[in-house]
Parts: sequence; structure tokens; C-alpha cells
Amino acid sequence: MLQHDVELKKFDLHTNDVLKRDFYKNRIVESCPLCGSTCHIKYGFYNGIQRYKCKVCQKTFSRTTNSLWSYSKKNARTWLEFTELMTENKTLKFCAEKLNISIGTAFYWRHKILQALSTDSTPDSLSGVVHIGKVIIKESFKGCRDKEIIASATPRENIWIIGAKGEEDSMFIKPVFKYYWDKIAFNEKVYSKIEKKSYIAPCADRNINSVAIRHNKNKSIKVEAEYRIKYLWPNLKKWISIFHGVASKYLQRYLSFFIIMNLDKVMDYMDLIYDRLFEGNRFIRTEEIRIKSSLF
Repeated sequence: MLQHDVELKKFDLHTNDVLKRDFYKNRIVESCPLCGSTCHIKYGFYNGIQRYKCKVCQKTFSRTTNSLWSYSKKNARTWLEFTELMTENKTLKFCAEKLNISIGTAFYWRHKILQALSTDSTPDSLSGVVHIGKVIIKESFKGCRDKEIIASATPRENIWIIGAKGEEDSMFIKPVFKYYWDKIAFNEKVYSKIEKKSYIAPCADRNINSVAIRHNKNKSIKVEAEYRIKYLWPNLKKWISIFHGVASKYLQRYLSFFIIMNLDKVMDYMDLIYDRLFEGNRFIRTEEIRIKSSLF
């Protein structure tokens, strides 16, 4: 007798296994995620995914260990759909209703993806004509329930976000310092990335303009303004409003996503997953997401 599967539950399970195998088949495991040793051997398969055993600590692990979806009870298809909705800037409520997950789960998934994207979003260097601008925003304590923290932070301080774009298809957008212009912090975190032969094109800030004059010396080049730096503030303000504001402690994660959305390279959610989310250690535990880390 042929058994029917009207709700296609077995099909969904099979599809999930195939998706996971496809995503992890090219993931390179260089070291043991537990002790860091590079001495490991192949140790069979589990659901078609290669497993390994460390020769030093004797622990077993696989290509899925410390990946974005590690320990998730939801299937790969749900994660895929969530990533697509996230690239479309859908709200947490919309994602939760669409995928039948809680708003809390949607929040943590968003931040797992944002954390993974922030791992390597900052370019190592900026070359050619480097356009530099700044945005000043107020501190945000969105979601904070500690009245003492909110009271001690009144009035809210200014956060300086520096944006820079060179010839590479990458951008530097980071919160660099608080309160007022900090020359030492700027030199350490921004200017150190600019190659000596580069030409700095400042955008509407006297402090950055003085840095450009000193760097360019007597050289003067007529360049068109880079629109992503020139209109950084209105674009960033509009983008942040989609999320109804962003808490300052999460700001860098969101800026990493903003950078990807503004690159020349056209990517869809599948490119994002293969190129950005499945390389190296992208895992962050749920309880670590809300821990306040240094903004700078």
C-alpha cells in the first residue's frame, strides 16, 4: 500500500536536509572550534555533512559548528526566508507573522545575521580618491529598561559617525567617538587606513577639511562628490527610521548592513548567505546579543 503525505511533511524534511548539505559542502574547517588546534581528522558524516575529530582535545565537530545556524531548532528554509525578508527591510512583526515565529526569535535572528555581517565589513585600506564625511546623531537607549542608565545619560551625548569611500567597492562607516571632534581617535581609526598616495576629498566638515589640506599638501584635484558620502546623513536617517530607531549599543551592526546595501555589487539574499554568512566563525549565542559592548 502506498502511504500518502498530503501535507508534504517528509518532503519538507528532505528539502531541509538537502539545503543544509548544499550550504555547508564548501565550508572550510581550519581548526577545532573548541581548542583551536589545526590537527583534526575526518570522522564520518551526519545527515550528509562531514564531521571531524580533534586529535588534541578528542572532541568532535562538523562543518556546521559555530556557523550562523548552529543549534537552531528551525529549519534551513525558514532561515532562508527570514534572510530574504531582512534584505527587503521588513519589520520584525512582519517577519514573525510571515514565518510563524515569535517577535523575540525574529529579533535574535536579525542580530545573529547583523553580527555575522559586521565581522569583516570594514575595509583594511582606502585608496585613490577617498571621500570622507560625517554624521552626528544622539545616543539612543531604545529597549533599555534600566531607569538609572537612562537618567545618567541625560542629556544624551553626540555620537560621531565617520563615512569614507575610496576606489574599492567597499565603504568605511563607523561610530568613531563621542561628544566632540577627537583628532587622536580619527587618526587611529580612520586616517590610518588611508594610503599615503591617496587624495582626500572632504565633505562639509571643517575638521575633516583640515585633515585633507594637511594630507594633500599642495595637490589639488577636481573631483565629483561621492553621492553616498555627500548624502550620508539623509540616507542613513531614512534607513534607520525603517527600524523605528536603533539602540546605540547595536549601531555598528546595523551600519555593517547599511554598507552592504550601498555597495556597487548587486547581491540578493542568496549571495549574502553564500558570500558573507557562511565563512568562518559567524556564531553568537543568544544570551550574548544583548550584552552591552563598547560602541567604539
